[in-house]
Amino acid sequence: MPTYTFEITRSQAAGAKRRLDIFQISLEERMTVLDALFEIQRKHDVSLAFRCSCRVGMCGTCAVYVNRVPRLACRTRVSILASKEVTVGPLPHLPVIKDLVVSMDPFFDHWKKILPAFHPSADLSELARIPVDSEFFRQTERKRDCITCGACFSACGIKASSDQYLGPAAINKAFLRLMDPRDSAVDERLRVLNDDYGGIWRCHTQFNCVTVCPKGINLTDSIGRLKRAMLRPAKFKKVVCG
Repeated sequence: MPTYTFEITRSQAAGAKRRLDIFQISLEERMTVLDALFEIQRKHDVSLAFRCSCRVGMCGTCAVYVNRVPRLACRTRVSILASKEVTVGPLPHLPVIKDLVVSMDPFFDHWKKILPAFHPSADLSELARIPVDSEFFRQTERKRDCITCGACFSACGIKASSDQYLGPAAINKAFLRLMDPRDSAVDERLRVLNDDYGGIWRCHTQFNCVTVCPKGINLTDSIGRLKRAMLRPAKFKKVVCG
């Protein structure tokens, strides 16, 4: 089995000075970064703190900064990194709780601003039908799989300089809600999205979010579509599903 050098960012508590701990471990070809973290925890340092849950890329809990790129540890095979030296740190732009564990509060604070819950515009006592040939279905089919892992939030260059910017995931969620003709919270979301400091106009179309999204969501496309649609906001008040 090949041997890798892992450099892990460590901190004993929030705000504490960080350090790098180095570990030499041997891994099989199929093993992931998450496997490596468990190996380090079991055999080298039981105090290493990191998060995981589903271990199959569905929950987003294990997102970390691997070789300076936000990735899901459970989906990232060490062998594909093409390097015998692997650095693992906490996600940028989020407060560190300990080691690789971050607080997701800033991410979800912005998420809440766009009113992510469904606000029905009418009595929906019966299931609403969404035709597969409708505009809502066509434009959102591949954008509904966000697992709120925070990878796009951490990769965003604008977040590095603006705490107020909503971030790609929140804006994509707003896009999904605005495209849904059954939802009524149109004006409230448009007001948040149109904010000069935190809204969609802050996006510089760098595509960092698209590159790191583990679900392959084209977040930049969602933002671009919203920018164009904001020039005709009345569009969202029409029934666009057919």
